[in-house]
Amino acid sequence: MTSEGGTDGDGEPAAVPGAVAPLLRMTRLLVGVATEAVEQLDTGVSLPQFRLLLVLSELGPMPSARAADRLGTAPSSVTRLADHLEAAGYLVRSRERPNRSVVRLAPTAAGTEIVERVLHRRATELDRLLAVLGPHEQTRLAQLVTRLCDGADAERGGHWSVL
Repeated sequence: MTSEGGTDGDGEPAAVPGAVAPLLRMTRLLVGVATEAVEQLDTGVSLPQFRLLLVLSELGPMPSARAADRLGTAPSSVTRLADHLEAAGYLVRSRERPNRSVVRLAPTAAGTEIVERVLHRRATELDRLLAVLGPHEQTRLAQLVTRLCDGADAERGGHWSVL
C-alpha cells in the first residue's frame, strides 16, 4: 500500500503531516455522538450493553463466546452484560443442542427496538453535523471515509470494535 505521504523509516506507508490530528478530533466527535445517542434514550442500557445488542441485532443470535470475540472482550464480561440485558427484557438466552453448555444469545423485540432508536438518533445527529458542508463536500467526505474504512477492513479482516 502506498501513501501520498511517502513512507516512514521502516518503509511503511506514512500519513502526511497534519492528517492524523483531525482524525483524532473526529474520533472524539463520533464517540461522543455514539455515547450520547445511548445515554439520551434513558433506557438503563449502558454503552457496553448496547454494543452487545448491536452485535446481536446485526449478526443475529449467536453463542456468547462468539459475541465476546466480536466485541473483543472476555466471555465472562459478556455473561455479565447479558445478565443485565436479560433482566431488563432486552435479550434472551437459550442452550444449544446437542451441546447444552453453549449459551446462545438473541435480542428480544425490545432489544432490537433500542438498537434501531439509537442508530436513528446517531444518524439524525450526523445529518445535522453534515449540514455545515455543501453537497459536493458531503459526497467527497463520504467517498474518502468509505475508502479509509474499506482499507482498514481489508487490513484487519473486517474485525473492528463495535460501537
